[in-house]
Amino acid sequence: MNHREARALFLALADDELPAPQAQEVRTHLDGCEDCRQGWQRYASVVKRVQAVEREKAPPALASRVMNRVRHQRRFGLRGLHTAHMNHRLPVEILIPLLLAAAVAAFLVMAAP
Repeated sequence: MNHREARALFLALADDELPAPQAQEVRTHLDGCEDCRQGWQRYASVVKRVQAVEREKAPPALASRVMNRVRHQRRFGLRGLHTAHMNHRLPVEILIPLLLAAAVAAFLVMAAP
């Protein structure tokens, strides 16, 4: 396991969501790698501090507004994405001549002495 792979698994390791063999593999890497071990210690201490923070309940009006926005996004989100895609894509009638012109220009530049 390399450094990047080990660090990518810090969140799952902190939440005890890794399967035992994979968790052991990360811990073995941490035992042999001082940089990752220090990174894990910093990460784990931040996670512990965040978990120790007392949770507060959102005011009912705020929770209601957030849930309404989530429902709205679920209902219209894909339609909005499709509309944005349709407004920003090039029609095939324009795209093909542009690609052909770019290919011809690249060929002429490469063939020039």
